[in-house]
Amino acid sequence: MSSFEDFVLLEPRAVPLGGPRGMTVHRTLPARRTSLIGAWCFVDHFGPDDVSASGGMQVARHPHTGLATVSWLFEGAITHRDSIGSHALVRPGDVDIMVAGSGITHSEFSVADATILHGVQLWYALPDRVRFRDQHFEVSTPTEIGTADARARVGLGSFRAVAEDGDVLEDRSEVRTDTALSMVQVDLRAGSTLRIDLDPGHEYGLLVDRGAARLRSVGSPDGGPDGDGRETSIADRELVVLPDGAAQLVLSAEDGEDLRAMLLGGEPLGEDIIMWWNFVGRTHEEIVQFRARYQAEIGVELPLEEAPIADIARERGGLAEPDEQFGPFPAHTPDAIPAPRLPNGRLRSRGRHGLPE
Repeated sequence: MSSFEDFVLLEPRAVPLGGPRGMTVHRTLPARRTSLIGAWCFVDHFGPDDVSASGGMQVARHPHTGLATVSWLFEGAITHRDSIGSHALVRPGDVDIMVAGSGITHSEFSVADATILHGVQLWYALPDRVRFRDQHFEVSTPTEIGTADARARVGLGSFRAVAEDGDVLEDRSEVRTDTALSMVQVDLRAGSTLRIDLDPGHEYGLLVDRGAARLRSVGSPDGGPDGDGRETSIADRELVVLPDGAAQLVLSAEDGEDLRAMLLGGEPLGEDIIMWWNFVGRTHEEIVQFRARYQAEIGVELPLEEAPIADIARERGGLAEPDEQFGPFPAHTPDAIPAPRLPNGRLRSRGRHGLPE
């Protein structure tokens, strides 16, 4: 498993969401250098997007396995619907979390009266011990905490930071996850600094939404518990992986524009995963079976009797052969998105070491 002794910058890739004419998102994870920050395995940053020009988010029914999705908006609103009966409006300040377990399908559409859509969508991989657990959906609205120069919303995990004037920002999310994770929106006035406490046993990344920042790690392996560690700069839409073992992050907003950033962290997953399209598994064969079953359930390619539920999903997820692995979906909704074709070669695992060459 790789260990990062310095900051690692992950630059965004422009990806059309829902096809070549869809809304553009900026994807920073997975990346060539690493595929995991804790259990976080996927980071999309979108907007601010003019919905009238792009059509906004129009993602019809699609599947997931072995992961949880987390949506966080800065502007706009999204309607979420899924195969376990959830139907919710997600707004700025809400943390929307959906645990796929052995299989789920959902859709996401920006609301008709939204003019701007702006936010992030993230996935985290479920640890092997719980990746076939029951599906779950919830929306939580954390309270904003703040000082004269800094504000924060703790979507997941806990957060503690000290501002330049000595004021303390501290809060803990009420949302429980199957592995220790943190996700915090941090807003910092231009020219000001915030000293953020970190768990030295966790992995961290910082995604900048707007503005630019200077970062310094404290208590990193080369700096000692009270010494200065590495330094770097980061601009909007970039994601930087922090040095492992850091006890604090000194975050300074550059002069000019106020800074808004997402701090992501979590205990090391300690496992390699196979992530293809919307599925997370552990072997090539699992992904092949997940895809075939999904296609059969939406009436594409093979009939159901020729696309059985994977043995591991039946054994560990408690599914029986007549069950729908990806669940029923309300009638009168847009057609489900078919899965793309699998590549010719075998799918290879990825993890903290990054994508295979």
